[in-house]
Amino acid sequence: MGSYYNPVKIKIDSLEVIENVLSAISYKPSKVLLLTRGGDFSTSQAGQTLEKYLAKFEVRQLEIQISNPDIEDLFRYVQLIKEFDYECIVGIGGGSVLDLAKSLAALKKMKVDSVSILRTLIKDKLYAENPNRVPWVAVPTTSGTGSEVTCWATIWDNANGVKLSIDTENLYAHTAIIDPALTATLPMSLTASTALDALCHATEAYWSKNSNEISRVYSLEAISRIVQNLEDVLTDPQEVSLRKELALGSLYAGLAFSNTRTTACHSMSYPLTLELGMVHGIAASITLAKVMEVNFASIFESDKLLKAFGVSSCQEIQERIEYFFKLSGFPSRLRDFHANEEIIEKIAGNAFTKGRMDNNPVDMTKEEVKQILMSIY
Repeated sequence: MGSYYNPVKIKIDSLEVIENVLSAISYKPSKVLLLTRGGDFSTSQAGQTLEKYLAKFEVRQLEIQISNPDIEDLFRYVQLIKEFDYECIVGIGGGSVLDLAKSLAALKKMKVDSVSILRTLIKDKLYAENPNRVPWVAVPTTSGTGSEVTCWATIWDNANGVKLSIDTENLYAHTAIIDPALTATLPMSLTASTALDALCHATEAYWSKNSNEISRVYSLEAISRIVQNLEDVLTDPQEVSLRKELALGSLYAGLAFSNTRTTACHSMSYPLTLELGMVHGIAASITLAKVMEVNFASIFESDKLLKAFGVSSCQEIQERIEYFFKLSGFPSRLRDFHANEEIIEKIAGNAFTKGRMDNNPVDMTKEEVKQILMSIY
């Protein structure tokens, strides 16, 4: 039982459709805020394509050269663009770029005079009914975050050691453009970590308390595509046909967890990132098989989940994830990220993110979380 909703228009196509996408917005925007990954993007083929097809718009470009944006980063960007009356946002990049695009769409013209005001505004969800909110277009350049089809954005508050969310159904993208060619130059580590994040999205969506018939179809298809193609992509990273399979797997995972949200793996991943500096997709996937063992008896049609992974047990999933870690150069033990028992105790205590851990099909105690973490120590 359940219901499913996702209003994002999806175009699996070349980036060249961007002009038509913007022209299809009802009020025909003329001023576009463009968020890109920075670096050499402007001289890349994608950058030149955007310059060509956005030529008739007034464009203000922000180069985002950070990962895991902090609330202070968001405040800085709000100040940088407050004099530009943007009518639409285009975000082209990984999850951090898309989350910032989503956030700036939500905050258009809101009075934000300090980081503390911004913090309150986010915590109290004052952006949810902002009448000046603008539409945004998502162009992911990684295959993993799913941000292009979800209605929430992650903003970190490192000063207070917590993760914040900008979260409202008003923040779904107007359109997501999926161009697998944009991911062909991703380094191996980023290809793997984002794909493993998508694998967690799909798996956690499958067993989530909010799982439904439609989300489970997307979950199984996503898992199958990612597991079957990740090794080949890592071996032959510029083969666009393989990249397309991974991009579709990531998209389906996003469509699955856009309705279910994530569970214990992601809840544990946030303090793993804060305390150990672990890349998000690695922090989420490092506990995936262990959490599956805990949840297994409560998972609806668990045989279908194993079949999608192409295995017969949770232990085989653990071995497969460790193999993917090894292929992409990531260690699979917490001690290799400089963890110790004291840090693990702290991580276990901070692993209960509302809306994530309580979305897990099996309730966990701090001691049970610690046992999972110690099993991969």
